[in-house]
Amino acid sequence: MPRARKHNDDNAMATGPVKKGVQIRGRLWIERDGRTYLSWGRVILLERIGEHGSVSAAAKSMQMSFSHAWHLVEDMNALAPEPLVEKQAGGRRGGGAWLTDSGRQAISEFWQLVSKFQDWVEQQH
Repeated sequence: MPRARKHNDDNAMATGPVKKGVQIRGRLWIERDGRTYLSWGRVILLERIGEHGSVSAAAKSMQMSFSHAWHLVEDMNALAPEPLVEKQAGGRRGGGAWLTDSGRQAISEFWQLVSKFQDWVEQQH
């Protein structure tokens, strides 16, 4: 069973052993229709939305502009078979954002793929 990994920028890159001065390195992302659908940073953003309950707070926690985070969420939702994030605009009741079941599933499946990819890279000679 693959070992658990903490998801942060420090281990976004899969790195294999150095053999004769050569090393395999790589990052994994998923595209749909030639556009980035899920990547390390996008999935971290989804996780932070789940933690903070808002796109604004998630973006702030990542030192990302709100407009960039909002664009990424809209892009992921447009590329996904079902929305990953649902949101309510501000107003008297306040705004917020939350992950859908599809969003939580996408996160889980992405990290499973990353783990398999990192294991594969680490095993290359």
